[in-house]
Amino acid sequence: MPIPIIDLFAGPGGLGEGFSSFKNGKAFKIKLSIEKEATEHKTLELRSFFRQFEKDKVPEKYYELMREPDLKKREDLKKELFRSFPRQYEYAKKEAWQCTLGGDEFPPEIVNTRIKDALKGEKNWVLIGGPPCQAYSLVGRSRRQWKENLDKKDHRVHLYKEYLRIIADHHPSVFVMENVKGLLSSKVDGTHIFDKILRDLRNPGIVFKKRKAPKYRVFSLTTKPSTFDGKGNPFYDNPSDFLIKAENYGVPQKRHRVILLGVRSDIKEFPVILSQKESVNLKDVIGDLPPIRSALSKTFIGSERTPNKTGVSKIKRYYKSLTDSPEEWKKLVKGFAEEIQRINGFSSQKKIPSPVNSDFDAGSEFIPFNSPSIKNPLVDWYRDERLKGVSNHQSRSHLTQDLKRYLFASLYTQKYGRFPKMDEYAKYGRELLPEHQNAESGKFSDRFRVQLPNEPATTVTSHISKDGHYFIHYDPSQCRSLTVREAARIQTFPDNYLFWGPRTHQYHQVGNAVPPFLAYQIAEIVEKIFYESLLK
Repeated sequence: MPIPIIDLFAGPGGLGEGFSSFKNGKAFKIKLSIEKEATEHKTLELRSFFRQFEKDKVPEKYYELMREPDLKKREDLKKELFRSFPRQYEYAKKEAWQCTLGGDEFPPEIVNTRIKDALKGEKNWVLIGGPPCQAYSLVGRSRRQWKENLDKKDHRVHLYKEYLRIIADHHPSVFVMENVKGLLSSKVDGTHIFDKILRDLRNPGIVFKKRKAPKYRVFSLTTKPSTFDGKGNPFYDNPSDFLIKAENYGVPQKRHRVILLGVRSDIKEFPVILSQKESVNLKDVIGDLPPIRSALSKTFIGSERTPNKTGVSKIKRYYKSLTDSPEEWKKLVKGFAEEIQRINGFSSQKKIPSPVNSDFDAGSEFIPFNSPSIKNPLVDWYRDERLKGVSNHQSRSHLTQDLKRYLFASLYTQKYGRFPKMDEYAKYGRELLPEHQNAESGKFSDRFRVQLPNEPATTVTSHISKDGHYFIHYDPSQCRSLTVREAARIQTFPDNYLFWGPRTHQYHQVGNAVPPFLAYQIAEIVEKIFYESLLK
């Protein structure tokens, strides 16, 4: 029987997908996924439905849904799909639960009942998940103008206790907990919160005294312990030993996350660590997707400073809406290219390739296309031959001035092997600087970042849902930011994984996920613990 899994703070299901994919779904089975956000929950529900079928027996109606580019029609197709397979849908509906952990609407008694019902008395199971990490985020802390100390009144700082409470109440054999790198340096009242979390995870009874909670050994997945105490508890020299650099494990992304592996103290098997893999570059995994152009939205025409009631001056910006068309885009980009290539330093640059075939226009929620290529290093992971195309591959609409910056940045990167900083934009033309009061302050010197083709991408975060400036495509002929599917490839989601909701929500889901291919490798370690100690 597959090993049961409970997935907390599940997001769109990255951790769960990795575990569910191990040994073609025969090693682990998700019994309950808990997520508060509506669109993430719908993505989880659809993916759970997909997993109820053997790989070669997924109904054709599922692929018809994926191939539908119209979101409203896709919603109707999903309802029809679920009606056609009521048994599988009922399981998916029961597995994917929209619930806010730690909120008043779902007290611990209700959550405990759902978990008990899902486990059906099974004592040996796995808890996975990542408590919300915005409070620990290095970027978020910088914006809130403190470097280390967190606001102890921020409830998100303490949401890990919901994860801890479920450990204390339900005693999983193994747990896997993920969080951001900033957790290692975060402090509350001058005390490192990571030390406190590690102490609590080792002994949940410290916090939840009335439960008969077992103790846990907490391991790194990348570093062997420096020593053990007399009870076999591992100890490490540095908190950074718990950091996983995803690019070292075949993920085409420089994503650095803290992942803790807890093993119940009655289990004597010690886990192995992850085996490093050859680096995978960005172009290797997204270069075989259909080329598309950016879309046009509006153009900036001017601004003025206007005082408000308190006398503080504010900038009011004015824009003109544009009609998007392949012809207008080609005309605009061609003009930008000629202008940039007249700049000193670019005059010797080879001509930019002609704009892409307008048949693909600005992309779509589905494009018929033969991808991934057999040369893609993760072809077997991404590919589903029945899909016959690419979903969630539609470009954003961009401000024309941003398109010029994107084109300049990608040409600069092509020439110098790195993306330009803000002072370099100013050097090549003041009009390349954004209309932003901090443009030349140095605070956002990397505001426009081209993703380098011959390296793993930088970390895909939920901020990709905002504007795409940190995720500019390396190909100047496409002149755009990355699509949802490109971000999903970087995060190692299979191509048949459909992200629900409008595009902004899709981006947000992808950015918040754990790379499934990394989770798959962790699943192998966890399965070995069960095989050696519990399944003999």
